[in-house]
Amino acid sequence: MKVRVISSVILLPVVVTAIIAGQWFFILLVLIATSVAAIEYTQMLRRKGYHLALPLIIAMILLGLAEAVWNQQWLMPGIAVLTLLISAWVLYCREKVPSMDAPTAHWALTLAGGLYLGIGGAYLLKLRFLDDGLWWTLTALPVIWIADSGAYFIGRRWGIHKMAPTISPNKSWEGYVGELVSGSVSGWLAGMLWPAWVGHPIAGLNATTGLLLGVLLALLTPLGDFFVSMIKREAGVKDTGNLIPGHGGVFDRMDSLLWAGIVTWMFVKILQI
Repeated sequence: MKVRVISSVILLPVVVTAIIAGQWFFILLVLIATSVAAIEYTQMLRRKGYHLALPLIIAMILLGLAEAVWNQQWLMPGIAVLTLLISAWVLYCREKVPSMDAPTAHWALTLAGGLYLGIGGAYLLKLRFLDDGLWWTLTALPVIWIADSGAYFIGRRWGIHKMAPTISPNKSWEGYVGELVSGSVSGWLAGMLWPAWVGHPIAGLNATTGLLLGVLLALLTPLGDFFVSMIKREAGVKDTGNLIPGHGGVFDRMDSLLWAGIVTWMFVKILQI
């Protein structure tokens, strides 16, 4: 517990500073985090005998982030080219190693890893680059952090009824209720705090929309956590890595944030209709 808290105290100011600074500081943070997550992803699946094309996964991540930064029509042509390259790579590997098991699984896992991390990272950037995106990002990400903490502490203290024991045996319905309550309250507080802090209205962000976003994120983003837990269970590992003491790997810390960027960006766009 002590190590977990110390890691959070060190990392949190770095992340918040990058969010506030925006531009290339935030882009670099997202690029580093998603790339490290890609390394952890390939290393986990290597334990199951899958040798994925890490450079092509990172290329897919770069493609998604570049599209978010420059807003050009690169995404679909880029995905098409990388899909062909991944296919050619798997064909080459299968020809060189005829005993290679499940070559289509190698192909699918390489493509899926790049798309998952690339799209999730891209929407974190898209969210930050919105008008008033700073304040929406400083609402969404703290909601995730506080909701995760609420789930962790409530689950450890009162968790009895397991949500999905075959995927993530430590997650409980009691912890999920704690996540919903803490996420909703933190969204509501952020919706009141930020407009008061800046001294003028922030487009679409108020106590009501903050509360709604908090509820939405607390309801949906645990699916990101479960998804990464499913990969870890298949790979037979407790954490995606050991880079962050007390927390595991970078992919462990990003599992819900990748969903948060997508969900919050869509939420803001719906408010603007």
